[in-house]
Amino acid sequence: MKRVLVVVDYQKDFVDGSLGFLQSENIAPEIYSLVVKATRNKDLVVFTKDTHYENYLSTREGKFLPVKHCIKGTDGHRLYGELEAFEDVISPDVIIVEKETFGSDKLCNVIEEAFNGEPDVIEFCGVVTNICVLSNVVLCQTHFKNAEIIVHEDATAAVGNSQTYAIEVLKGLGVKVV
Repeated sequence: MKRVLVVVDYQKDFVDGSLGFLQSENIAPEIYSLVVKATRNKDLVVFTKDTHYENYLSTREGKFLPVKHCIKGTDGHRLYGELEAFEDVISPDVIIVEKETFGSDKLCNVIEEAFNGEPDVIEFCGVVTNICVLSNVVLCQTHFKNAEIIVHEDATAAVGNSQTYAIEVLKGLGVKVV
C-alpha cells in the first residue's frame, strides 16, 4: 500500500516563536510518534515548511496576517523539537517542501512524483488546522481523486474554537478524521 504522512508546518515559529500557541506545543509527542511509525514502515514522509522572506509584510498573506514568521534562514523556519533531526536528512522516504502560501500545489506534485502516480492513503498532521492543514487537505483531495485522506485530530492544532470548526469542515468534506 502506498502511504504518505504529511506534517504541515510544524516549525518553531508556530510552536514557541512569533506565532506560537500552547495547543501546538501539546501535540509534539503525537506528531513525532506518527513520523517514527511512518519511517519504520518505509512510508513517505513529507514535511511542509511555511517559507517567507524579508518582504513578507508586503505580500498578500503578510497584509492579511501581519506578523513576520518562518523567514527562511531564521531559527523560526526550522522544524520544531525532535523533528529538527529531519532538517538535513537525505532520503527518498523523507522530503521537505517549502511553500510560500497556505496551500501548496508543489506538495501534490512531489507526492505524485514520489509514487509515480497516486498514493493509496495520505495522512495529515501539523498546524494550523483551520488554515494550512485544511488548505493542503483540500488540494490533495482535489489532485488525488481516489486516495483516502486521513487527518489525525490529536496531532493537529489551531487556536481556540478554530480547531473544532476546522475538524467539522474536514469531516464535511469526506475526510476521515481519527
